[in-house]
Amino acid sequence: MKARNVVLMFVVAALVLALAPVGLALTLKNCESQWSMELDPLASGAILRPPTETGRWADERGPGYLKSTATCTRDGDGAMEVDYSVGYPGPGGGMGDYVYDRVPRGYFEVNPGHPEYAPALPDLTGLCFTFSWRKCNEDGTGPEHVRQLIIYSPSGLARFDVANGETIYQGWQDVTTACVGTSGWSYEGTFDAANVTTIDFWVSAWGYVGPWGEEGSYWIVPTGTPVCIDEIPEPATMVMLGLGGLALLRRRKA
Repeated sequence: MKARNVVLMFVVAALVLALAPVGLALTLKNCESQWSMELDPLASGAILRPPTETGRWADERGPGYLKSTATCTRDGDGAMEVDYSVGYPGPGGGMGDYVYDRVPRGYFEVNPGHPEYAPALPDLTGLCFTFSWRKCNEDGTGPEHVRQLIIYSPSGLARFDVANGETIYQGWQDVTTACVGTSGWSYEGTFDAANVTTIDFWVSAWGYVGPWGEEGSYWIVPTGTPVCIDEIPEPATMVMLGLGGLALLRRRKA
């Protein structure tokens, strides 16, 4: 009986894997079809560039806050953690001493000196991104959050707004951006969707932010809550996780 159950589990898993669309993590998807492409697993051990870890992500606002985590993960294989406890609060303890913005930046290009930057991005016109983020505390409080996804071409950029930092978010928040090239993004300069090589997550503790100095912009004091960014598991992954749990339960009962 046990042997039959194991065989059945593998058959079901194989069928689901065969039928599911390809793509995990920070993923590119065609807005009009099921086509998708995995860009980065965002997994433990694949976040920071050497010498800390291997990977394509740089901590643009300074070292010490971007790392891999195995405890706050959407799919079980680790995630990228933005650690707000670094610099919270600063040595002076005043409003200006808190760290408000963090910007994990990923490089996606063919670069002989950095093989971890591959794959290069295709023409992004008509494509969208998917990812998941969460506040890594129990009640989802704190202003720290992923505010925007920003993509850069040589002479311009495009921004996609993600969430309001004043809202309580519990658990993982799945995000699918608008199609690149549509009005769902805001554009600056001469943006070229066919020549994007850099992607930023703007992780922030700001309230409403318009043009700098505009009335209505204000700071929200950070709480030091870490923010994690990971993949949205595809259906096949979820089934495999469920089968793994079922196997553990059977083993425990035995």
